[in-house]
Amino acid sequence: MPIDRRQFLESAAAIAAATAVSPSFASILRARKPLKLLILGGTGFLGPQVIRAAQDRGHEIAMFNRGQTAPDLFPGVEHFGGDRYGDLKSLEEAVAAGRKWDAVIDTFTYIPKTVTDAMDVLMPAMDQYIVISTISVYASYAEPGMDETAPLAQIDDETAAGITHHRDVMPHYGAMKARCEQAAEARMPGRVTNIRPGLIVGPRDTTGRFTYWPVRASEGGTMIGPGAPDGADLTQFIDVADLGEFVITCCEKKHFGIYNADRPGGATTMGDVIDTSRKVAGAGTEVEWIPADFLRDQGVQAWQELPAWINAEGDYAGFGQVSTQKAIAAGLTTRPLDTTVKSCLDYYRDRAAELIADPPADDFDIEAWRRRIRGGLAPEKEQAVLAAWRAQSGDAGATTVGS
Repeated sequence: MPIDRRQFLESAAAIAAATAVSPSFASILRARKPLKLLILGGTGFLGPQVIRAAQDRGHEIAMFNRGQTAPDLFPGVEHFGGDRYGDLKSLEEAVAAGRKWDAVIDTFTYIPKTVTDAMDVLMPAMDQYIVISTISVYASYAEPGMDETAPLAQIDDETAAGITHHRDVMPHYGAMKARCEQAAEARMPGRVTNIRPGLIVGPRDTTGRFTYWPVRASEGGTMIGPGAPDGADLTQFIDVADLGEFVITCCEKKHFGIYNADRPGGATTMGDVIDTSRKVAGAGTEVEWIPADFLRDQGVQAWQELPAWINAEGDYAGFGQVSTQKAIAAGLTTRPLDTTVKSCLDYYRDRAAELIADPPADDFDIEAWRRRIRGGLAPEKEQAVLAAWRAQSGDAGATTVGS
């Protein structure tokens, strides 16, 4: 079932916290030589996991951001206030005062100019610059097993020059990310690390790009499984906690160059995702597998309404099979699937309870929040598609798997 590349990239762009490492293991993880690290960002989705991984390993970390998102999240972490779009004064003053960092980690890489502006200020004060990029930089996913050398998405100079804000990046997200990588490498040849994660999943993800599966599995009834009856369609994603750990590993080991950061290619199927979600949720939910063509005819959007799933054909024939061997050799590890699924479901439940107990505003709508975090296929549309499928296929054609 083909998917519009713009839809795929828009969902992939919505960019990150999973459970921190247990304190009992902190002494094992502490680095022999504590590093001084600066993160550009720090309180969104990925940033908190990077900070916690750095702290667990005994590093000293500071952050630069506007101070608007979760400003109380890390009260003990040094904070430089400012804005990537023109207000770098606090960093300029820090560099002028002689501050130095072993590595700078940039989580806000959408426009090359914001990357190079920050690098120009920090150049005298850093040894390594880490760009958090994306596997969406690739021109296509047609080749199974593609690695970091695969062709990149392109954008012409005039169009790129007209994109001056991250809100305007679509539908050129992948190509603009590639330009950010290239701009960073041009500024500091040989001292840049470009990390290309796949779909980042876990607590604090507000996009519903993966959380849909464990949440839907917790709701009971019959859910749709997309594609083949055996659920063999491949998929790939990375737990935000695993990505945070790998970022710090790249700092510690001074890994430079390009790394695809994802679960191992070809190792995870949609069947794995859905079966694990059902087991973790424990709600007795059944799954009915519906072919891709039928879902398309019913107007169900792959990736958008059925997250993490794309029918492997055409430009997506190699989807779920991107090679991560280079990153694994460099120290990337991925936790068990049930751990990731549980962390997503726990966040959905626990954060909702916190918001009910202490709403952020008088007019806060908890049900709207739940719908946004759940994401995916709306319940009424799911039921309509199931009814249409059963009407066409009859009992003999339906493939339903119980708990």
